[in-house]
Amino acid sequence: MSKSNEKCGHVGEPIDSEMFHNSGCDTTLKKLDEATQTGIAETNDVMDSLSDIRDENSISLPALPNEIWLRIFSNLSHGDLLQVKLVCKYWFELAQAPQLQRKSKLVITTQNLKNICDFIKHQDFKRESVVIDEEGRGFSSEDREILLTVFKHLGSDVVRLKIYELSSLSMLSSLLPNLEELNLLDIYSQKSVSVNFNQFPNLKSLLMDGDGDGKTQMQLFSSFYQMSGIRLEALTLNIGRFAASCLAALASHASSLRWLNLKIDFDISRDVILQPQLEETLKNFTQLEVLHIKCHSGATARAILENLPKGNRLKTIALDFPYRDDNDVLEIVAQKWSHSLQRLELAHYTVTENSAKWLNSLSGKLNRLYLCECEYVPECLVNSIAPKTNKRLTELKLVNSNLTPKLFCDLFQRLPNLTTLDFSCNQITDLEMNYLFRHLVHLRHLFLDACKSENVIKQCCSTSNISNLKNLQTLQSCLCPIKVLEISKLDFKFKELTKLYLSPCSRSKNPPATTLVDISKYFPVLEEFCFYNVIIRHTSILSKPLCFPRLCRLNGQRLY
Repeated sequence: MSKSNEKCGHVGEPIDSEMFHNSGCDTTLKKLDEATQTGIAETNDVMDSLSDIRDENSISLPALPNEIWLRIFSNLSHGDLLQVKLVCKYWFELAQAPQLQRKSKLVITTQNLKNICDFIKHQDFKRESVVIDEEGRGFSSEDREILLTVFKHLGSDVVRLKIYELSSLSMLSSLLPNLEELNLLDIYSQKSVSVNFNQFPNLKSLLMDGDGDGKTQMQLFSSFYQMSGIRLEALTLNIGRFAASCLAALASHASSLRWLNLKIDFDISRDVILQPQLEETLKNFTQLEVLHIKCHSGATARAILENLPKGNRLKTIALDFPYRDDNDVLEIVAQKWSHSLQRLELAHYTVTENSAKWLNSLSGKLNRLYLCECEYVPECLVNSIAPKTNKRLTELKLVNSNLTPKLFCDLFQRLPNLTTLDFSCNQITDLEMNYLFRHLVHLRHLFLDACKSENVIKQCCSTSNISNLKNLQTLQSCLCPIKVLEISKLDFKFKELTKLYLSPCSRSKNPPATTLVDISKYFPVLEEFCFYNVIIRHTSILSKPLCFPRLCRLNGQRLY
């Protein structure tokens, strides 16, 4: 089963054993046993028929306290948790514990709204994370009444909410007293709808893009400007039409913000009124750790970075602005935050000779480096990323790199500990793929374009192959690396790979469904599968027994 790499943590993190040896342990276990009985009565007969089955191949589970199993299960993805329920009756009951169920995301749509309402009337059903997706059609008046009923049952437990229509948020606002994270990035334009963020006193994260029509922007920013007594820790903000008001509101959250994503639609460095206001606002930041800036000029990015106090221990900086307009902001980044910076992301950036020098000074300090659609001299870039063996860097994204074969080998030979590599939008040869498979054996997430080789695929079978990457969880490539496994008749399985994205290449333009069925044996835990530009009929795969038994998303469509 794959480990979750989301915010909830990792299975491998240390467990404090002292927490399980206290006088309240028996009471906790008793309460847990009572809690896990909720909602399983109807399935007991089925589970009883399975729980007593034993044979010589049965695996004995370690005798661990319930708390430890729950700690482990809490770090699994929703898909893995569903599979846990099928192992045995004991695990089935543990997986029903409220603290695990609440972590699963509930997506409410026009199609499932009534079923959800009927279900929660008869079950103790709680969720901390909810998405309300009207699917572009909006809820009818009858649907809205049902939605109100749903949130009267679960609203007090909702901590994270993503919503697409302000009218739904306005209607439900009084039923969300514990809301901490509100995502309005994909909000639809609506007229004459008001929303009051002050109704969410525990709000810590507010994400709003503001790319919609003027009225929607005005509704959002008006409420943002009027927030009182709430101090956000995370904020996405588009500073455009209401720049002065946005900066004034931003200033009130400056001392508490740890995560900030700014999008600025104009060159603020040339505005004699707004630039002083921006500078004064930035001086109030004290705890910022993550900063994303997307703007139309390097001068604006430079103004922000220059005025942000060095005392903010920035761990992540992401910059996105036009080509040939870098103003050497990397010099500012390296001089002010080299002691704390761990992740650097650059898009549409021109790496000059000077900025390459400053990037070199960060080598050995970063664990993530993203370079997307950037301009640079390949030789300078390789020496900037890894002038020598760089064991610190674990995540690298290079889009349109234009590396020569020699530079390709030099670079990846010096990055032995990569766990994530995004080399998409780069044509890759068989030799280069095999080089990655031989040297980057710790990869968990690999993104490649379709190969450009015209050679017979059997020529690849005598070299290193993708079976070296035993810990892969995500793979994007053409079909060729997997065909090599089949031709070589390797008894191999990706035991952690849950996401597979394939692209057609000259050797596998439109494979028959039987080919996809044949390769399914290598991916026993696959949950999401997409073959770009290839039509796959659901029945051609799902009708085959044991073909991708855990598949829940095919070519972007949820199967159930």
